[in-house]
Amino acid sequence: MGDDADTLAALAEQALANGTEVEAEARLSVYLEDHPGDVTLLHWAAMLRRALDRRSEAIAALEQARHYAPDSSGLAHALAHVTLEAGRPASALFEQAIRMAPAKAEIRLGLASARFAEGQGERGFAELDAMLAANPGWMEGHRQYAQMAALLGKGDRVLASIDRALARFPQGDDLHRMGIALPLEGERYAEALERADRAIALRGALAPYVLPRAAALDETGRSEEAASLFEALGAPADNGHAVWLARHWLRRGNPEQAAAVIEPWLGQAGAESVWPYAALAWRLAGDPRADWLDGAAGLWKVVDLDPNEIGLVSLRALLQRLHESSGRFLDQSVREGTQTEGALLARTEPEIARVREVLRREVASFAAALPDADPEHPMLSQKRFPRPRFAGSWSVRLTDSGFHAAHHHPQGWISSALYVSVPDGLEGGEGHLELGGAPAGLGIDLPPRTTIMPAEARLVLFPSWMWHGTRPFRAGERMTIAFDIART
Repeated sequence: MGDDADTLAALAEQALANGTEVEAEARLSVYLEDHPGDVTLLHWAAMLRRALDRRSEAIAALEQARHYAPDSSGLAHALAHVTLEAGRPASALFEQAIRMAPAKAEIRLGLASARFAEGQGERGFAELDAMLAANPGWMEGHRQYAQMAALLGKGDRVLASIDRALARFPQGDDLHRMGIALPLEGERYAEALERADRAIALRGALAPYVLPRAAALDETGRSEEAASLFEALGAPADNGHAVWLARHWLRRGNPEQAAAVIEPWLGQAGAESVWPYAALAWRLAGDPRADWLDGAAGLWKVVDLDPNEIGLVSLRALLQRLHESSGRFLDQSVREGTQTEGALLARTEPEIARVREVLRREVASFAAALPDADPEHPMLSQKRFPRPRFAGSWSVRLTDSGFHAAHHHPQGWISSALYVSVPDGLEGGEGHLELGGAPAGLGIDLPPRTTIMPAEARLVLFPSWMWHGTRPFRAGERMTIAFDIART
């Protein structure tokens, strides 16, 4: 007896959760050969193909589904979204989806991204601005407005929509909180401090304002003032609070106290943002757990790929074209460079498809060779699928004196750098990748676990929560592909 539609829909949903999309997609495809008008299963097939990075086929399935259900706003939005991910023009599709479901704000966010991708960033920015003027409580709209302002080089406009909304609704706590959080995320600490002071003057010394004020004071060198605020706030109520307090104690030269602050959060949801501080605190305190966490052999890998296999020359040319319309994100570590917008490895150009499968193969090999599973370890506790999933991907292009500030990726499991172009004549460690070193802003004298010399077609894989950054270089171009592999 063959599969029925309900069984296959349940199978597809389960496959997307447990990483068995290959088998599920094959079964749905067989069924759809005899039932080409089953809209629900066409949609599921599209989602499976998307998860398998077969976006051209996903788009075809969604177009077929829309043929049978032209009035479905959900299908229209899905088609627009997958088309945008694929690196194809999608603004007209988002416009159509908006006409069908004008109240769905997430479609309007997609349209803004599509405008930017098609070289119409100014138009998308103006449309967001108009929508936020009409709906000042749309918080995700304010966040995207800020990011687009940064990408378009409008640093003075980043918080303009929030300020306009606050002029109308000065008691709006959500607006105040975002107006403080965005400059904190972008390391604009003096601005965050000013905004926290303003909010406190208007709304009182509420914890959501006092905590970022303490953090901003600490990050701007006013540690004694920050200390009194941290003390008044008491024990951290969430891991975000714990991170700011741990930074405070590390900056003051007390790694034992930093460890005491963050250790209760290592087993909680969101611990990925806390583990990097455990690495610093334990190393500085001489705790043997530091070597268990990020000092063991096999936690990172360097492999030199075949430039011909990854099509290095054509790949470089494609990335250079993409960077012509890229900018710097508000909350990213790039200094003197640009970062592509969107999921780079989701694109359907043959150059991307070619390198993507080589990268997937190398990640699978690295994951299979990791040290033995350890349920307590943030890297070794994860299930190792034979077909890893990309959680995010992008390209960074750095030019003269460019570098990456030390940072980590809490959203991933394994992170990476694939060098597509490297400056000539690097000397004395210029442009090297550092793994496991402390962020400069903490003022900690802690060398990296290792440094890696850049070279064309060289791939570096390492734990996502591990601190990593690059040293500046004098001249030339350093261009990489970076990606995160999803946790299980």
